[in-house]
Amino acid sequence: METIDLRFKYTQAEYVKAERQNLFATKAITKASVIIFPICVLLTIWYLFFSEFSTLSIIALVAAVFALMANGILYFYIPVYKFKHTSKYHEEYQLIFSKKDIKFRTPTINSELKWNVYTEIWESAEFFFLVQTPRMYALIPKRAFPDSATQQAFEKMALSQLKCTKRMVGK
Repeated sequence: METIDLRFKYTQAEYVKAERQNLFATKAITKASVIIFPICVLLTIWYLFFSEFSTLSIIALVAAVFALMANGILYFYIPVYKFKHTSKYHEEYQLIFSKKDIKFRTPTINSELKWNVYTEIWESAEFFFLVQTPRMYALIPKRAFPDSATQQAFEKMALSQLKCTKRMVGK
């Protein structure tokens, strides 16, 4: 294929899901932290009562609650907030991929990017992430591809232009 032309509009649910996958892929949040922080809060509360409210137990409780809240906000609140308050996520996208460049078109964006602005391609069950830096990426829902042949042509083009291997993310 000479060019691959995709058109799509993000839904809030898919954008939030992709952001959350990226948080785990970049280790901004780890699976261990999801288990460890709540346990730390419970243990520090227990320690607080049995240590007669020592300064150390109060500091430990504040730190554990802060870490738990920070991860909760990062995982639950920020992706929804970003989607709702960023107008470009509500526009219809047209992406045209060629071996030479990538054209991004929306009602407010008209740009051409060289492939070399991206360093990696990540894939999950529902998305492709064209990665500039771990937290900066172009998100391409797989539902935007009209068929599996077009999706395979995109993968082949992206891998040849980026000169990298594909990284699988998410579950």
